[in-house]
This record gives sequence, C-alpha cells and structure tokens, in this order.
Amino acid sequence: MKTVTAPLLTLLNAGGPYTMADLYTITMASGAVLRWTSYDVDVVHPVSGLTYSSSGPVISRGKTRMIIGAEVDTLDVSIFPCTTNLINGVGVLAAAQAGGFDGAMLNLERAFLSPAPTAVGVVSMFYGRFADLQIGRTSLVCRINSGTEALATLLPRNLYQPGCIHTLYDSGCGLNRSSFGSSSTVLASSTNILLNCGLSNAAGYFDRGYVQFVGGALDGVRRTVKSYTPGAITLFSPLPSVPVVGAVFSAYAGCDKTQATCTSKFSNVAQFRGAPYIPIPVIAA
Repeated sequence: MKTVTAPLLTLLNAGGPYTMADLYTITMASGAVLRWTSYDVDVVHPVSGLTYSSSGPVISRGKTRMIIGAEVDTLDVSIFPCTTNLINGVGVLAAAQAGGFDGAMLNLERAFLSPAPTAVGVVSMFYGRFADLQIGRTSLVCRINSGTEALATLLPRNLYQPGCIHTLYDSGCGLNRSSFGSSSTVLASSTNILLNCGLSNAAGYFDRGYVQFVGGALDGVRRTVKSYTPGAITLFSPLPSVPVVGAVFSAYAGCDKTQATCTSKFSNVAQFRGAPYIPIPVIAA
C-alpha cells in the first residue's frame, strides 16, 4: 500500500487537474547525490524542499509494478546524458565506466504538479540498487534490483573455511579502522589508477585495503588497493578522473584473511573466525 500526504489526497479526490513528473534520486556509494526530473522545468520536492534539475540527462524507464511477497523486482532505466551532466567533474558515461555507479541506489518518485511546476505531493514508485550496466556511446542502460535482493543471501551465514569470515573493521572483527589508517596527498605523475604519495609503511601494508579521498572533485570516492609499495599505491579499478597534485586521501590497511596476518599485523587473533586446521579434501586413487 502506498501512502500519500493530505494535500495530495485532496487533489486526487477532487479529480485534478494535475500533471505528473518522475523524480530520480541517485545516491552514489561515495555519498554524492544526483537529483533529476523528467519534467521540462525544475521541480521542488514538496516534503524535503530539495530541487530536482530538469537540466539532467534524458531518462526513460520501464514500468513499475506492485506485488505481494518477497520477490526481487527489477526496473530498467536508460540514461542519455549530455556533455554538461557531470559526476565529480567527469561525464556520466566516463564515471560509469570507472565504476562510479557501483553500489549506487536509485529512488524513483512520482510528483503530482498542480499547477505545474508546483508539486502538491509525491508517491514512492521504486527503490533499489544499481546492478547490471550496459555502457554505449551515448547512453547508459541500467538494471535496478529492489531492496528485497538482500534476502537472496545464501545460508548458512557462517562457513567453515581457512580464511576469516569477518569483514575487516566490521563489528565481528572489532578493529577500529582509524587505528590502521594514514593520510597522505597525491604527488606528481599520478594517474587515475596509480597514486604517488608520501606513505612509508612497509610494502604490502595497504594491499586489499582501500583509499578514500577527502575534499576536492573526488570527495568521498573510494577504491580498493591492488598493491602497495612505499610511495606508490596501485588501485584495482580506476578513479573517475585523475586526481590533482595535493589531493588529500586516507589509506587503510588491508587483510588477506589468514590467521598469520590477523596475529602479526593486527594482533587480533582472538577475533579470528577462520578454520585453518580443517584437513583438505583427499581423493583416493
């Protein structure tokens, strides 16, 4: 069942007149938020007071539906950006190519305008996470999975395996990430996948960890560290744009999930949840 505000209910019971417009809120994993509308002028959200831009990309979408049960619903969205539509200073398609939409969430609302462009109320239509992306020369085709996707998690939750089942720095691991983080700045000759910096930790210290930028065009952007040697960090996936010299970032230590690393690097073996002493399978000849 969908809920509506009293002004919108009054408008609908009166039979209009009204105009409908889609409001798209895209929340990136970095924390950046994009607000676009399908209407030809900007629309102010009647509840939050936030403005949805009509200068964003042209967006077309599939139909939404209402179902009973816990089925994972999907929504197909096609985004046709223009050169002025930027995410953290780069084009929408370039940001998508660099993984900018990984983990992003989409909230679709329908606004009722009376008189246009004044929004009397909104109705929530769909909420979900970006899944499959198809990047073309002029468009981005997205498959959005509803929040019930989380119910597809495989059970049992705890598996017997040599490596630790905890995620580094989560409540099970118990480590404070700030104790294993270091701040630095980007030095000259860096690229969108190689960061030259002033870090001097032992080689491999940040392997499988991550870096997160603070301030500037890449504010909040996070990338996993592929390899680290003193003064240089190589990332698993490229940044949306080449960071400027002096850009500030924090780097956090990574973990390979082994008991030896948990003991020697983090002194946290009491929280280790692997099973390294289980005999390996042996196939009789």
